[in-house]
Amino acid sequence: MTTITARAPARARGALAAEWIKLRSVRSTYLALATAALAAIGLGYMITHYQARSTPSWAQMSAHARAAWDPVAYSLGGLSIAQLAFGVLGVLVISSEHATGLIRTTFTALPRRRTVLAAKAAVAGALTLAAGELIAFAAFFTGQWALSGKHLNATLSGPGVLRGVLAAGLYLAVITVVGLGLGTLIRHTAGAVAALFALVFLIPQVIHAMPAPWDTRIGKYMLDNAGQQMAALHGAPSYFSPGASMIVCAAYAAAALAGAGFVITRRDA
Repeated sequence: MTTITARAPARARGALAAEWIKLRSVRSTYLALATAALAAIGLGYMITHYQARSTPSWAQMSAHARAAWDPVAYSLGGLSIAQLAFGVLGVLVISSEHATGLIRTTFTALPRRRTVLAAKAAVAGALTLAAGELIAFAAFFTGQWALSGKHLNATLSGPGVLRGVLAAGLYLAVITVVGLGLGTLIRHTAGAVAALFALVFLIPQVIHAMPAPWDTRIGKYMLDNAGQQMAALHGAPSYFSPGASMIVCAAYAAAALAGAGFVITRRDA
């Protein structure tokens, strides 16, 4: 019993080290993160630059307009595209091994398949959480710089600002884990990416087109909408609060990993 117990931490460390080597040794990791950064920062700057040009200065805004102004949402607008790059990275963490057949080598070296999945989720989640936070803060500061000319910008000390930026980076890591779960379930890159695109973009649009009040009753449970609510300073009143929306996002990640953990031991590699 002591020997088995002693082997467990060593096995976990080995699995984590192996997954880290895989993740940092492929170009798709850097390409996905670079694409996400370019989309988030570039698009966020364009949105805030347009808002700065088309919006009166803070001194000229009405009290109602000031209360509804959300400079954080504008600067983080590019994350709606960046999330797809993070999701694709999550898919590739496992689907690329299925495509090349290397998954058999992985499972031969470490027969405990759920340990492999857990290691992939931990490494990919940690990397994308760090990268997501860096991208979110970079997009925020770039956007606030564009808004500062008319004193429309916010600071991290403002009410809800730091929470919103941190939540945006966390959401990108959640999308990565969801992508990993879909990649494990479907095992084909194109199919998993299509499912991710439908989950994040298509289904919310269909629900948004539904008649009231079903559009909001169902829409608040959608992953993309919950992610936006997490980061918004002034969220939609008919949707969940930022805290409850964070629970919704966490439930998506947990469900994706639970489904992946269920099927990974019941199918051939």
